[in-house]
Amino acid sequence: MEQNKILSNVKFADMQVIKEIPAPEEKKVSGKEYITYGKDNKYPEYLWNLYLRSAILQSIVNGCADYSMGNQVIKDESIQAFSEMVNKDGEELDDLIKKIFVDKYIFGGCAIQRIVDSKNNLLELYWLDFKNCRVNADETKLFYSKEWGKYGSTAVEYDIYNPSTGKGDVLYFKGHSTRSLYPIPLYVGGITAIETSTEIARFHLNAITNNFNVNTVINFNNGVPDEGVQDDMEKKVAGKFNGTDAQTFMLSFNNDKDHSTEVIKLQDDNFDKKYEALYSSTLKEIFISMRATPALFGLNPENTGFSKQEFLEAFELFNRTVIQPNQKDIERIFKQLFGKPVIKFVPFNLEVKE
Repeated sequence: MEQNKILSNVKFADMQVIKEIPAPEEKKVSGKEYITYGKDNKYPEYLWNLYLRSAILQSIVNGCADYSMGNQVIKDESIQAFSEMVNKDGEELDDLIKKIFVDKYIFGGCAIQRIVDSKNNLLELYWLDFKNCRVNADETKLFYSKEWGKYGSTAVEYDIYNPSTGKGDVLYFKGHSTRSLYPIPLYVGGITAIETSTEIARFHLNAITNNFNVNTVINFNNGVPDEGVQDDMEKKVAGKFNGTDAQTFMLSFNNDKDHSTEVIKLQDDNFDKKYEALYSSTLKEIFISMRATPALFGLNPENTGFSKQEFLEAFELFNRTVIQPNQKDIERIFKQLFGKPVIKFVPFNLEVKE
C-alpha cells in the first residue's frame, strides 16, 4: 500500500512564461484605409495602460509635463480670447497645452482638432486623445475611434491639417524619432524595465498579503486519496492561500503521521533581496531611457542628501536635452495653427514664487 504521496505547487514570478512586450508594428489591412498601430491595432492603449500601472512612469511623465509648462506660458495679444477660453468646453489654453504635453511624453505624439468658420477663421481648438488616433498611408486622413480592436467599430474621419494651405481638421504630430507613420515614445528602450518594475511591485504585494510563507509544507495524515481528489485539494489550497505569483507550497498525502513527510524548513533563497537588487538596476534603466535624474522626480539617492544646487545643476542638463526640445515642438505646433508665433514658455525656475 502506498505510504505517502507528495504534490508540489511552485509558482515563482521569475519562472512564469516571459511576458510578451507589444511591438509598435504598422500594417495595412485589406479593406481599411487606415494603417494599424501594433498587434490588434492597440499599441497606444498598451502604452496608456503601462502609464497607469507604473508609478515610476507616471511620476516621470507628469513631472516632465509640469516642467514643460515652465513658470508661465506667454501668449501673443492676438490670441487673448483663446487664452481665456479655447473651446466651448470652457478649457483655457494652458489646459489644452498640458494635455498635449502629457500625450507627447506618453505616446511621442499629439493631435489637435481645429474648428473653423466658413472663411476658415479659427474658432476653437480641442485636444484629441492620441491613443484613439490612426492615420492613412499618406497622412492626409486621421481616423478617430474609442473602440479600436472591437468587431464592427467605426471611426470618425478627419482631414489632416496642412500648414502650407491652412486647410484641414486635425493637426497631427508624430515627433522626430519615427521613420514611419506613428511616433516612438522617448522611453521605448526602457519598456521592458518598466514592466519589470511593475512585476517587482506585485511580488512584494503578494509577499505581504499571502497567508502562507513561500516555504510551506502541508501534511494530510489521513490516507492517500485518489489522483482526482488530490488535484482538487491542491487547487482549493492554491485558491485559498496561494494568492498570486510569488508563492510556493507543497502538499503531502500520508496514511498516518508516522509516515508523513519530514520537512521542517525549506532553505530561504532570499528572494526579497534578489528583487531589491533587480529593482535598483531596473530603476536606473528606466531613468536612463528618459534621460532623467531620479532626484528631479522626488527620488533622492539613498543615504545621501540632494542639495538645491545639485538639483539646479541636474535640471539644467535635463531642461536643455528634454524639456526645451519639447517646448519648442509645441511652440512650432501653435505657430502652424495660427500662422505666426503665438506662445512662448518661461523656463521653470525654482526661485520663482507664486
